[in-house]
Amino acid sequence: MAPSTAFKGPIYTTALWGAATAAATLALVPVLDLVMSRLLWSGFPEAGPLTEHALIAVAFLAAAAAGAASKHLSLGAVPDRTGFPWTVVSGFRIGASTTVDAMMFFASLSLLLIGFEPEDRAFGIPMAVFASPMAIGFLLMTVNDIASAKDGGRWAAAGGLLVGAFLASAAILNICSAFGAWPQLLSTLADASTSFASIAKIPMIIMLVGLAFTGLPLYAVISGSAALLYLAAGSSIELMPSEAYNLLMNDSMPAIPLFTIAGFVLSESGAGARLVAVFREWFGWLPGGEAFAAVLVCAFFTTFTGANGVAILALGGILATVLIGSGSYGESFAHGFLTASSSVGLLFPPSMAVIVYAVNATFVVQGAASFSIGDMFLGGLMPGALLVFAMGSMAVARSLSKGAASGTTRRRFSGKAAVIASWKALPEIVIPLLILAMYLSGFAGLTEIGAIILLYVIIVEGPVRRDLGAARMGGAIAKALPVAGGALIIIAAARGLSFYTMEAGLPDIFSAWMTNAVSSKFMFLLFLNIALLLVGCFMDIFSAVLVISPLVIPLGAAYGVHPVHLGVIFIMNLSIGFLTPPIGMNLFLASYAFGKPVMKIYKDVLPFFLVQLVVLMAITWIPWFSLALVSR
Repeated sequence: MAPSTAFKGPIYTTALWGAATAAATLALVPVLDLVMSRLLWSGFPEAGPLTEHALIAVAFLAAAAAGAASKHLSLGAVPDRTGFPWTVVSGFRIGASTTVDAMMFFASLSLLLIGFEPEDRAFGIPMAVFASPMAIGFLLMTVNDIASAKDGGRWAAAGGLLVGAFLASAAILNICSAFGAWPQLLSTLADASTSFASIAKIPMIIMLVGLAFTGLPLYAVISGSAALLYLAAGSSIELMPSEAYNLLMNDSMPAIPLFTIAGFVLSESGAGARLVAVFREWFGWLPGGEAFAAVLVCAFFTTFTGANGVAILALGGILATVLIGSGSYGESFAHGFLTASSSVGLLFPPSMAVIVYAVNATFVVQGAASFSIGDMFLGGLMPGALLVFAMGSMAVARSLSKGAASGTTRRRFSGKAAVIASWKALPEIVIPLLILAMYLSGFAGLTEIGAIILLYVIIVEGPVRRDLGAARMGGAIAKALPVAGGALIIIAAARGLSFYTMEAGLPDIFSAWMTNAVSSKFMFLLFLNIALLLVGCFMDIFSAVLVISPLVIPLGAAYGVHPVHLGVIFIMNLSIGFLTPPIGMNLFLASYAFGKPVMKIYKDVLPFFLVQLVVLMAITWIPWFSLALVSR
């Protein structure tokens, strides 16, 4: 099965093929290990290291493909204007991107050469070889920065390469030392780079944040900021790839790309239309039935892909047609409702946000034996259901009022049609049930479940249903990999910044200040909600979890907030933050999907945004919703 190569550049093609090969390994090895351990009492040899390092390859090679395809997440689009000052802004953006990628390449290469013990091997091969996609990925991104620059931008890229080499001079010195060399010039430059970073870190970080609004990828903003902070503190920038490596070695992390790819395969097939048909047939005769169908389908695709925009971009058109065609909803209501529903699945299993939060919370609170991913999934079920119910209730109220005013007669329920629709969608309907059954029974871990579900989806939507031929299947995977790589490299970058904040003692300092300034748990939760809504405006959910949660988790403990309850509050705030003006991400995605001005989307979304805030307040101040299913 060949991934699509719509972008014919050699960097994109090389990175995508490498990521696809690693993804195939990531899907096959856990399943083989599970089958062999059940049938032969002996699993697949070296399955753990092979799976973990396949994730490394997926993360960094897919990130390189995302860079070559200009698919990295940023706070703003690249301006299409010419002339001064836009040429200058463009030059700074290109230079900054090249600087960060070059720094991370040298830091990763240094880690490979000096950070692994020679005796650490799998299949007789040094572990550094398996980890090499980190350096290869950043090398491809650096080359792409230079190759894709045009006219004056090439000078900016060349300058960025020099600045990156200067800031990474200590890492380059370590590379040389691995070969027995110790150039004095590099030693001098390493000292100079530390001095420079200690002076220039604040203005340079401000510049990086500003450039994020002109298209500089978020991973570059986070990585560059963290690297400057490490240098200014006299630490090694190798800590960045080292922490990324440690995070990606967590046995739950491979589930992220596996479920993401599965979600994209489903969205490219006819699964969305089949699921809509099921809910329409079963509930379409009820007031608001079509809207309940829409919000459930949005939740389904959001929780699988981990990318909240998929529900809008892939399904927005068909779902809007269903709602408007029912006669109960106008265009404004339908567009606002779908935009607001596009991230309601972030609390349901196998949500990527929940996995990342739980992994990071365990890292922040070392030895938190009572806190697990399973606890977080259980804690999110009722709050997520409440959010879905609130959205559906608004649709029911609108349907009843409009039906009463217009005398509209609703469709009749047909048991035969409902059963036929359910039978057609049965392979998709059972997916959440399979996940819960395998996880709660202990039959498999998250990685094995993700691998099983991906293979199941590929088989069902490919040779069984024949919805996707080899070319379209490859296209779906090719769409999914840059999204997965873009998310994973942000996670990797954010972990480096998170580690810096913890090593610098910032969580303890912030916690001490906050507890002295605010004595009331009620006021703490109020301030927390306001702050997280703002964070959700400006940051993607993964970087927010990894950068902000180390500050928040100790505070929650200080005020006696249960960690599962805190995690639910955290993720729900960020999901609503995607709808928060002025730059909530989903507002812009909806503007693109529905072809409407952003200001009109603001107006359409506002009633639903306010209702979600009410749900958030209920979840915040009534812990029972989050903790009723959790063993405390």
